[in-house]
Amino acid sequence: MSIAAIRRAKAEAARRGETLGRVLTDALRRSFGAQDEDDALAADVAWFEREKAALARRYRCQWVAIVNRAVVDHDRDFGSLSRRVFAKYGVRSIFMPRVDATPVVRLRSPRVRRIR
Repeated sequence: MSIAAIRRAKAEAARRGETLGRVLTDALRRSFGAQDEDDALAADVAWFEREKAALARRYRCQWVAIVNRAVVDHDRDFGSLSRRVFAKYGVRSIFMPRVDATPVVRLRSPRVRRIR
């Protein structure tokens, strides 16, 4: 790595307010196509959210493995599912949520206001 490249990386880290290691890691991930994998994972998560009701009817209380916006495997035991999926697809990011019949409700935690 040239001195000019190191200086540019340091300047970019300072501009972002991040460590040099984080900036270099991000640059390497992008150069090796890891961003594409992150985009594919985000698409699978979005697909799951859209299809959750239909998936709950078919895979209730099971873990599902989603690749390219499709369920490729399912099981009640996460360990068994993950072994099969990683054996078939290799070690990569794969979205494997549990499909529950009950919806997840997210509530903000209450804030305590102190009176002076």
